[in-house]
Amino acid sequence: MQALRQIHTFNSQSISIKIPKTFMNRPLEIIIIPSENQKAVHVTPEDWPKDFFAKTAGCFSDAPLVREAQGEYEVRDTIK
Repeated sequence: MQALRQIHTFNSQSISIKIPKTFMNRPLEIIIIPSENQKAVHVTPEDWPKDFFAKTAGCFSDAPLVREAQGEYEVRDTIK
């Protein structure tokens, strides 16, 4: 079974769902369930502006990013 799952936050009472071509002309069950624990949003290539990467590539070249110290690795008990 192929499934499509998306987590979004809406600020209106209507939504539009873009489905894969393989779902066309088939009966579909649509279930809407509030999800308090999920924060991620499924992003597809079509969601980005057409020239987004061309406009933003190299934008940090003047001020390189610095990775701070990551702290000590947590030692955990062995699972038996």
